[in-house]
Parts: sequence; C-alpha cells; structure tokens
Amino acid sequence: MVENYKVYVEGYGCVLNTADTEIIKNSLRECGFIVVDNLKEANIVIINTCVVRLETENRMIYRINEIKNLGKEVVVAGCLPKALKNKVKGFLHIYPREAHKAGEILKYYLKYKKREKYIEEEINKTLYKKLDYIKPSLITPLPICEGCIGNCSYCIVKIARGNLISYPREKIVKKAEELIKSGVKCLFITAQDTASYGLDIGDNLVNLLNDLTQIEGEFIMRVGMMHAKNVQPILDELIEVYQNEKVGKFLHLPIQSGDDEILKKMKRGYTVDEFKEIVNEFKRKVKNLCFTTDVIVGFPGETEEQFQNTLEVLKELKPDYIHGAKYSQRRGTEAAKMKQVDTKIRKRRSEILDKLRRELSYLNNKKYIGKTLKTLVLENGKGYTENFKVVKFEGGEIGEFVKVKITDAKTFGLKGEIIP
Repeated sequence: MVENYKVYVEGYGCVLNTADTEIIKNSLRECGFIVVDNLKEANIVIINTCVVRLETENRMIYRINEIKNLGKEVVVAGCLPKALKNKVKGFLHIYPREAHKAGEILKYYLKYKKREKYIEEEINKTLYKKLDYIKPSLITPLPICEGCIGNCSYCIVKIARGNLISYPREKIVKKAEELIKSGVKCLFITAQDTASYGLDIGDNLVNLLNDLTQIEGEFIMRVGMMHAKNVQPILDELIEVYQNEKVGKFLHLPIQSGDDEILKKMKRGYTVDEFKEIVNEFKRKVKNLCFTTDVIVGFPGETEEQFQNTLEVLKELKPDYIHGAKYSQRRGTEAAKMKQVDTKIRKRRSEILDKLRRELSYLNNKKYIGKTLKTLVLENGKGYTENFKVVKFEGGEIGEFVKVKITDAKTFGLKGEIIP
C-alpha cells in the first residue's frame, strides 16, 4: 500500500526545475503517497536534479550517495538521469518530461520492482498535462513549454530536456485564470527559452502574453529567460506587451560573451551588435527596465582580448544583474572537445567579472533612490518591485500591492518606505 510510504522530495536548479519539483510532489499525493517535509521521516527520497554545470553535477552525485548511505531508497529525477544516465545507474529514474507521472512511476516500481516503460511520443503529445499538477501559492511558476530550438555548443540541458514542445495557448491561459482566481499574485512565466514559445505550433510568446494580460484580477508576471535570436523577430510586439502593467519590467536576456568570434563558437545565433540593439530598444521604450544577463568566462579558446571585449560590452549595457559563470566542460557537448582555457585563467576572469557585476548592480540600484515603485509584499518587510528588484520596508500585508518610495540602495537590493 502506497500510504505506508513517506516520500521526501528535494529539488535543485532553475525556475523550470522548481516547477517540476512541485509537479512531482502533487503527482505523488494524487497517487496516495504521503509527502513529508522532513528527510528523517521519509523512507523514499526523490532528488530532482540539475546538471547545468560540472560543480552542480558533482554536488548532485554527492547528495545522492549521502542520502543512500542514510539507508533511504533514492529516486533520481530531473536532468541528471536524462543527460548522464551512466552516472546514476542502479537508481529509479524520473525524467523531466515525466514529472507529472512521478506517482505512477513510483507506484509501479514498488509493486513490480522495475520501471514502467513510457513511449516518449505518447508523453510528448500530452505534455501540457503537467499544468494540472501546479497548485497555487503567492508566487507560482507557470511553465509554457519544454525543451528548446537552440543548439549551443556548450549546453548539456538540451540533451536533458530535448527539442521544443510548446503547450497549447488555451491550456496555459486556462491554468493561469484558475491560479489567479485562487489568489496567486505573481506568475513566473518559465521555460528554457520563453522567446521560443509557439515556434513549433505556429504561435508566439506575444500572443500568449497578450491573452494572459486579459485575465481579470490584480497580479504581475515575470517573463523568464529569453534567447536573443528568438526575441529579434517579435521585438516590437514584445516591447508593446511589456507596456501592460501586468507584465513586470524585467528582461532576462543572456549575452554569454561580448565577442562575436566566441558567440559563433558557442553557436548562439546572434552578434554583439544585434544583442545590443535588442537591449537598447527595450531600455528606450520600457520605463524602469531591470535587465539581467548571463556571461560565461573562459570558454574554449577565449583570449584575453576577447574577455576584455565582454567586459566592455557589459560596461556599455550596464545590466542590473549579471549571472557570471566559469566555463564548465560538459560531456557530450561540442565545446567539451575544444581546446580548453586553463582553470587558473578561468578563475581570475571570474573574479574580475564578479567585481564588475557588483559595481554595476550598485550603480543601477542607486538610480532608484527617490523613485516610487509599485511593489508586491512577499513577506513581512520584503517585496518585489514592478521590475522584480527585491526591496525591504516596514509594514504591508502579504499578497497586497503597495507603493514603496526607495530611500536607499544596496549592491543587490533596495530599501524603502510604504507611502499611502
């Protein structure tokens, strides 16, 4: 009887993976398992893994073995078993596209001591059913598609999550309506690349966002990471929909490198100038835009000059936040076979980038002193501004929107006071 099994679910990684972790929990509950919040109480532990970087992979494997040594039955879910199956032999696997089947898979395994086989094509046809397993909370991730159309030479996530499959627009809108009616105040629109939404089904992100803004109620959406090459064709319409107050003034657009030759090696599909054009257009037309980007330093073959080119572009574009990462060799990717940059050089470049990102973040935050921003109260004394900066203040009811006047700026956050 599954009721005798207490399952603890541990999740890592991006917002999309966070959504999958919740989907796994709700699928288990539906099948009669008891989901517990305490590892000690559990006899089964599901780890929803991330594999984007080598350090992350090593941490995942260490954690899996650590829990196994506690005498727990371990199930490995997420990107690791799909991308690097041999690293987690001997464990029951649940792949990213099976998160909503987690309960069924575990139930079958406990009964027959083997994994139920699913036909991938069949799963793909009804992938949108993952949406049924998303439950409301103040901030709720809303996945809109799986996989991507990219072919970046360094990326292992493509191996883990596969080609693009977009959920039907009406299913996403229906789910969003249901969530807003249940009291959700913030939707994190999430995917590997939100800008690729609909490209496989003759639709696009703009159509989806326009429909979502029509939903009644007071709420805000944060559009997740977008690939610049897929933003280009919809740029004008996208900026237009960003004018709607229900769309947060937040742009997550990874540049990865500020050098054209490296971008070509990375197979990113855009040039530095094309990238700059998108960001500058957004900045010109979207007031209080919070622009976040990602940068990889020490990519195979990156020279000192090419690294300096990246720093110069960043100084010019002044992102509010930079997710900096040392290049990480991932097995099975094209870049892993290229001539690698010495690890000491990667480390030094990472430290230089970190110093710059702190300077730029503080510089950007200082600009908000004296401004008043609409803010969602997340917890006592903390909220998200309309452009998804974290602000601290006194008062306010959790879940309400208030006006906050910014009084001070820190490197990675703001301070303010509620004004009537």
